[in-house]
Amino acid sequence: MASIFRFCLIAMAGLALGAAGQPDLGRITPVHTHDMRCAAAFAVVAARQAGGDPAALALPPFGLRGRVYMGKVGERVAREAGLPGDAVHDLLASAAQKLGPQGALAVAGPCLAELDATVPRRPAPGPVDCFAILDAYARVLTGRDPASPLGATLRGEAAALAPTAHDPTTDRLVDAARARVRDALTGGDGTIDADDFAACRARARG
Repeated sequence: MASIFRFCLIAMAGLALGAAGQPDLGRITPVHTHDMRCAAAFAVVAARQAGGDPAALALPPFGLRGRVYMGKVGERVAREAGLPGDAVHDLLASAAQKLGPQGALAVAGPCLAELDATVPRRPAPGPVDCFAILDAYARVLTGRDPASPLGATLRGEAAALAPTAHDPTTDRLVDAARARVRDALTGGDGTIDADDFAACRARARG
């Protein structure tokens, strides 16, 4: 169902929807419709968050949790309503297209309770971890292209979170955070996902 999330982003951009024939929608319930509308709103807002929209960034990151939520909703609707995956795919994409960016922002907030119940939040990275994450990404980007605009932006955001204290305890915390980031970026057991990255950027922007 991850492809449905991607498809909603395409539909939101105004591209044509694929035809799903004439499925029997008689078993679609108001709960199904509500949940698909929430899932579509998360997809649209996630796209706006990725683009740096301040209004979208004021909401929690939806990149990862939104995809998981959409997958769960899509599978449940397909099973309970007896619909093929393509039909649910198009229903979700149609909902995203109807909402549009402003409608999605209005819907996503009230849908947070459903998201939290279905896909519980992970603890957000703390300031030191966020400093290490943003600094690492800035170094990677500027290492590839010293003139990278995003690299420069991330470097500034990392600087906003840089610890002001320089003592052994703080230095150990920073070193440990950098090690966790290196582990995640080099295929170790650690993980950094798009929601962590978005949360850290939002934290840096204050």
